[in-house]
Amino acid sequence: MWGTAKRLVLAVALIVLTSSILLMSDIARRKPRSGAHDGSMRLRSGQPLPKRWKLYFIEYNQVLDVEESEEGVRQGLWESGLVEGRDYDIKVTNAQGDMTTVTALVDAAVTDRADLLVTFSTPTLQAAIQRAQGTPVVFTYVANGLVAGAGRSATDHLPNVTGLSFKPAFDEMLGLIQQWFPRIHRLGTLSVPAESNMVYYLKMLEEEAHRRGFEMVSVPVSSASDVADAATALASKNIDAICQIPGNLTASAFGSISQAALRERIPVFAFQSSQARDGATVVLAQDYREAGRHGGAMAAHIIHGENPHDIPLEWFSKTRVVLNADAARTVGLKFPAGLRASAADIIGKPDGNQQATTR
Repeated sequence: MWGTAKRLVLAVALIVLTSSILLMSDIARRKPRSGAHDGSMRLRSGQPLPKRWKLYFIEYNQVLDVEESEEGVRQGLWESGLVEGRDYDIKVTNAQGDMTTVTALVDAAVTDRADLLVTFSTPTLQAAIQRAQGTPVVFTYVANGLVAGAGRSATDHLPNVTGLSFKPAFDEMLGLIQQWFPRIHRLGTLSVPAESNMVYYLKMLEEEAHRRGFEMVSVPVSSASDVADAATALASKNIDAICQIPGNLTASAFGSISQAALRERIPVFAFQSSQARDGATVVLAQDYREAGRHGGAMAAHIIHGENPHDIPLEWFSKTRVVLNADAARTVGLKFPAGLRASAADIIGKPDGNQQATTR
C-alpha cells in the first residue's frame, strides 16, 4: 500500500515538474527581447501588421526633384522593414500644378479613408492641413513647414502633422559665388507672390545677399505663361547672374528662365538638381532623395503606432554641387579647378574632349 502511494506521489511530482518546465519555456519564448518594442519584433519575425495601411502620396507638380523625393520615401519605408502590398498600399496623385486639383486630391483621399497622407510641396501640405485634420500627415519637399502652417516650432506642431523642411542653402551659394566668381555682384531672381514658400525664400535670399554685399533684383510672376517674359525682363536689368530661388511655378517653367539667361550670356545659379540639366550653370542641389528617406522613416514610425504629435519636425540641409559645363561655355564662364573638384556631378564636356563625370 505504502509503495503504491509512494509511486503515485512521485508520478504527480514528475508531472508538475514537467509542466513547470514547459510553461517557463513558453513564457521565455513569448517574452520580447530586451530593448525591442512591438514594431521591431514584427520586423524581425517577418509577420504582417494587424492591418494594411492605405497611403496617399499627394504631389503638386511632376518634376525630377519630386520623383526623387517619392523614391526616397519609398526607400525609407522599405528600410524600416515594411513591405508594400503586405503592410501598406500606395496611391500616387499629382495635381499637375493646379491648386484647385490639389484640394480635390486631398478631399478624395479623405473620402477614401486614407490612413496616412504624404505630401510633396507647400501647396499640398497646406491643403492637407486645412482639409485632412483627422488624418496623419507627413510632409517633405517643403520650404518651411512652420510658415506653411504646420506649427510654431519643431515640437509645438499640429497633432496630426510631422515632416521635414529644407534649410535654404543661400549662404552656401552666395559664399560659393564670392569665392569662385568674385566679379559677380548684382543678382536677379523671379518670385511668385502667390507661393508662400517663395515669399519666404525671397526674403531670406535678400537678407543674406545684403549681408554679403550683393545687390538683388527681383521680378514677380503670376503664371507659367508669364515666366518667359518675366525672365527676359529680368535679364535686361543689368544683372551679373540669376540666382533663382526654388518654387513650384518657376521649376515647371525653368527652361524659359535658362533660355532668357543664355541669350544674354548670363549665368544661372539654382537650387534644384533637375535645373542643372535644364540650363542652370551651377546648382547647389538639395538631396531630395535622402530627405525623402527621412520622411519615409517618419511615416514608418506612425504606421507602427507612434503619434505624429510626438515626432518633432526636422530641417534637412544636405546639398551637393552640380555643374553644367555646356551652359558655362555658352555664357563665357570658366569653372575653377577647385570648384570642379568639389562637384558631385558635371554635365556636358568640361573641355573639348572630356565627357561628363559623376562622383
